[in-house]
Amino acid sequence: MNLNDIMRALYFRKETYFIDIFGKVKHNQTTLYADRNNCHSAEQMEHWLSFNDLLNVSVYLNDGWQPDWSQPDKKYIVCLQKDRPEVKEVSEPCNLVYFKSEEAARQAIELLGEEKVATLLKGII
Repeated sequence: MNLNDIMRALYFRKETYFIDIFGKVKHNQTTLYADRNNCHSAEQMEHWLSFNDLLNVSVYLNDGWQPDWSQPDKKYIVCLQKDRPEVKEVSEPCNLVYFKSEEAARQAIELLGEEKVATLLKGII
């Protein structure tokens, strides 16, 4: 089994949610099962878009910085503590999005909103 097999099983001739060329969430039955923006529900699509929002905010706030794990500089993530987004310093890879400073991570939470970030981090689809 590989990714293509999984995508075919999930989406070939089945109801599929996707983003159209105008950025709208659409759905229909499709034979284009391998499209990378296919989702199984509108909720999954919104989750995917929220993750992309977080990635875009991190790219902007990090201003070209990317984590270099061979260097001892501080790196920060956003995680959940008691159902609220919090910033945590990390020293090894453990997340999907990293920030160059505690301030940048806090600003990301503020820009996106605590509720949106918490829902994203809970993995609710």
